Amino acid sequence: MRNEQRITWVSGPASGFYIDLESQKIGYSGKEKSLNHLQTRLLSFMLSFPGGFVTAGDTAGDSELFSIDLSKYISAIKSAVRSLIRSVDPDADAGAFADQIIEKRSTYGNTGYRLRTELTDELDDAPSETTATIVLDPVKDSLSEDPSPLGIKRYLKYNWLPLFIYMFLTLGIILLADSLQFSVHSLLAQIVTAPFGITFTILSVVSALPILGGMFIDVPLSVREYSIKKGLDPKSLDKESIHKIAMYLIPRFDNSKEHVLFFLICNLTGAFTVSSVLLYVKSIPGLIDYLPTADHGYAYSFIILAGCFVALFNNYSLQTTYSSDRCADDFILSRAHAFLNLIHLTVSLSFGGCLIYTFLSFRFVGGSGTSVITPAYIVMILAAYCYMWFSSDSPAAQKIDSISKNNFITGLPIAVVITTVYTVFCFAWNIPSIIALLTAPAFLALWLVCFLRRRKENTLKLYYFVSSFFSVMAIALIVLLVLSAFGV
Repeated sequence: MRNEQRITWVSGPASGFYIDLESQKIGYSGKEKSLNHLQTRLLSFMLSFPGGFVTAGDTAGDSELFSIDLSKYISAIKSAVRSLIRSVDPDADAGAFADQIIEKRSTYGNTGYRLRTELTDELDDAPSETTATIVLDPVKDSLSEDPSPLGIKRYLKYNWLPLFIYMFLTLGIILLADSLQFSVHSLLAQIVTAPFGITFTILSVVSALPILGGMFIDVPLSVREYSIKKGLDPKSLDKESIHKIAMYLIPRFDNSKEHVLFFLICNLTGAFTVSSVLLYVKSIPGLIDYLPTADHGYAYSFIILAGCFVALFNNYSLQTTYSSDRCADDFILSRAHAFLNLIHLTVSLSFGGCLIYTFLSFRFVGGSGTSVITPAYIVMILAAYCYMWFSSDSPAAQKIDSISKNNFITGLPIAVVITTVYTVFCFAWNIPSIIALLTAPAFLALWLVCFLRRRKENTLKLYYFVSSFFSVMAIALIVLLVLSAFGV
């Protein structure tokens, strides 16, 4: 066991909470609650465990903890934390508070738990061979110390200026397009006729900019600000210290390997999905001639507005949804990666939505005949299915508690219905068409596995089916197509 008998959470929503191993108590805001001997021993074991996450197999090898039910003991400790917090503040989200103390993660079928010591004043036992151990104290005037509850008031408090800039950027683009007599129809026509390689490169670069902004703008700014306030040499900080500073102490960006890889792959596969839609649109005979004759200006405007709304709602959810795996202040729009990701989502959702509406209206409203299926169509379907799964229910998404975790559960059935109907009515009946249709049951089987798991974990709510980002865009497209079909 470590020499420290008391650790205190010094950053994040649980700031001020402490565990006193010597007196076997937990405390917060002047109130304390007692723990029994084995609960205290378990917390001490978790502190000294070198592997991070403690599993039942680990406690089985301890002379005192070998007979305990790990999950029940963790549940009892978290129940004590929740009880303590409710006694201090009855309106507090005690469950989210407890998640800031103990993190749960499932790895290879084993459930593990760890104390979130990166948020505490706890020090590593072994100093670096090249640098001295540095005590990272919280910055008292940092955003993480703001007691304001997560919600619309706090969101507007810290995001009003970036939102103002975002609005005027959008208005400026509209004004520029109007002055150049540029309509959405003509812009889409030019993009569709442009070389695919150029458009694909632009979409890929835009999708990677948020990650580059986080790594090369946000992280250095956090380290520089902390070093100035604490009088430290930035070169003396190791990777763990830099991560703690950038994510919690001066919160700007989660530069952990897991988050960066997920963020990058998710954005790049999203760009690939939009590009596959473009490639399919380019393969449709007669669609380029259809664009100037179709009167869908209002529909395109509504889709762009929906894209802006979904992009903003994504950022709002990141800042107002409690999670033990991310810091809400990392996603404030004054952070380079957050603002660039808002731009990326706005462009991708609006562009992709307009393209999807175009080829659906071309078939179901414009009255085009059937055609031969192309490889681009099958690639588009597979890319959309895979992107929804990766961003929502993949192991990587679960590990970082992705804010898009409801897209696959809610979005896949809608996507399956749309693609199946389109395949049946728009293509000649041949082997490639059958292959395209067979992708639906394959992904529905994966969807069923995810659905049953989420239902068993009691993590499904009706609200999720209405508010998922894919559902909002899909509903907007379907409504617009129905209105167009009736000549509205």
